[in-house]
Amino acid sequence: MSEGCIRLVNLQKRFGAQEVLRGVNLDVPIGKITVVIGRSGTGKSVLLKILMGLMRADEGQILIGGANITRFGDRELLKVRNRFGMVFQHSALFDSMSVFENVAFPLREHERLRERELAARVNAALASVGLVEHGHKDVHQLSGGMRKRAAVARALVRKPEFLLYDEPTTGLDPIMTAHVDELIRSTQDSTPGLTSLVISHDMAATLRIADKVAMLHEGAVIFEGTAEDLQNTDHAAVRQFVEGRLDGPIHL
Repeated sequence: MSEGCIRLVNLQKRFGAQEVLRGVNLDVPIGKITVVIGRSGTGKSVLLKILMGLMRADEGQILIGGANITRFGDRELLKVRNRFGMVFQHSALFDSMSVFENVAFPLREHERLRERELAARVNAALASVGLVEHGHKDVHQLSGGMRKRAAVARALVRKPEFLLYDEPTTGLDPIMTAHVDELIRSTQDSTPGLTSLVISHDMAATLRIADKVAMLHEGAVIFEGTAEDLQNTDHAAVRQFVEGRLDGPIHL
């Protein structure tokens, strides 16, 4: 296995009789943005939860730095989770806290820092997304784009190796979507060594930010390649999804 990627091997997950992941094989390159596309309900979010150790796969392997984390116990999995940051679909900020305290929350929960050091870490994270002057504000005072930036700052504050985004542009208008795409790209480019995995069904956003694209369909990866490869593929199901056509092998 290449040390330059996270490797998912024959990953399977069932919920009762429902097979959600039916043998996912995927390499996620280190230091790049990988976007996983596919229809809603195809298991993309389940894949994120398994990768973070929040849910266990039924079969298969997840290899990070040569270690198969699917064999880890709870204590080892906790260490794995600490290597990840997560940006949730609707930001998931606490309305009862200021922006500063939202970003500080994971530090207060997981690290023992003096207030001066904590403040420095939080302000650095806020500065990285252009919000350092808004830390005192309540969440309800933020625009939609500012909320998303605050969520990214919170995910970055513990300096994760891997940053996961779950449908970051769902429900946003085209201008706000472009803003979030720029945020994802600029965060990647300004954070040395960061590896980002984005779950999306937004094709315009995917083409704007992705270094690599993978398509999940019927519980398996049916395409891997660059954004250019995605635009030029002749794979019937992938073409149908990219073009948003009703006719093709993918049925409603």
